[in-house]
Amino acid sequence: MRVLIIEDNPDHFEITEDAFLSIPELNIQIVSAMTLSMGIEILSSEQFDICLCDLQLPDSSIEHTVEWLSYQTHSLPMVILTSLDNVDIAEDLLNKGVQDYLAKDGLTSRLLYKTCRYAIERWKHQQTVAGHNKDMQVFCASLSHDFNGHINRIMGVSKALQSDLAQRINFSSSDLQWFSYLNKSTNEIHSLVSDLHEYLSVGYADQEFVAIDISDVIKNVEDSLKSSLQIEFILNMHKNNCLIQGNVALLQLLFQNLFSNSIKFNERLPVIDITFRESGDYIEIEFQDNGVGFNPSSVEKIFKPFSRLDKSKSTPGSGLGLSIVKRIIEHHYGSINVCSEIGVGTRFNLKFLKQ
Repeated sequence: MRVLIIEDNPDHFEITEDAFLSIPELNIQIVSAMTLSMGIEILSSEQFDICLCDLQLPDSSIEHTVEWLSYQTHSLPMVILTSLDNVDIAEDLLNKGVQDYLAKDGLTSRLLYKTCRYAIERWKHQQTVAGHNKDMQVFCASLSHDFNGHINRIMGVSKALQSDLAQRINFSSSDLQWFSYLNKSTNEIHSLVSDLHEYLSVGYADQEFVAIDISDVIKNVEDSLKSSLQIEFILNMHKNNCLIQGNVALLQLLFQNLFSNSIKFNERLPVIDITFRESGDYIEIEFQDNGVGFNPSSVEKIFKPFSRLDKSKSTPGSGLGLSIVKRIIEHHYGSINVCSEIGVGTRFNLKFLKQ
């Protein structure tokens, strides 16, 4: 096993090295780096089975090392070497792709062996899952393309047939109704396929997470909807500098669905009030509309795929909008709750981790 240890403290390095060398199951080869820049250079030129990395290094603060560990795509499993007061940071890194952490004060050869062995196996499993994710993304894109191709051809033939027949015969009201029904149905299928593609794709595509001001995303969605839908609505929002780590495209899709839901299920001029507040490590967003609302007993159903509280055929939609919202929230390690009152409106409470 080839191991890279990025550690500037000679005593800590020696303890870790001795623990490795005392493991009889391993044929070990250890390479050391005393700075993060040296470790990165070695990783780019040599192959290793695992890397153990300290958080506090001469050329890198804890914050900078955490940032590197969080937002790099590593080609091998990473294990954090941490002092006891850094355990919370190390645990947070587990959610961002690091395989495990070891507290230096409690290091033993058996613990080191078990941790490295499991870290390597977890990393291999992650690579397998990543491969399946890419396959799923290709499958979703291909399926959506093929379905939409057939739908577009049906829509084209229907319009051409209607245009050709209109030149030769006078349509009855029943004839026009059937063509209207055909056009409406194909448009609904087109929308369903698009929504299904978005629902299945969340979490499978290569989606970069960067620092985002969430209020800027919301403002962009407002401008886009007002120009594309040609529907008037009012947004009340005081712009805050609410920085989170997120994916711009997914967050735009999330708020497009929330806005569209509030506009669609409304019998008056839609008014949407959005407020922000910080709560510990989270940014909380309250999204309140003045729509028709729904029975509070239906809260458990609202985020389920294909669940539609309004069963009338006059209201368009696939029943996937809020399911997409929930998947995107979960993909950002956040949460969403909803409460509503019939005739008053609906309030969504969203939580995102702060930048």
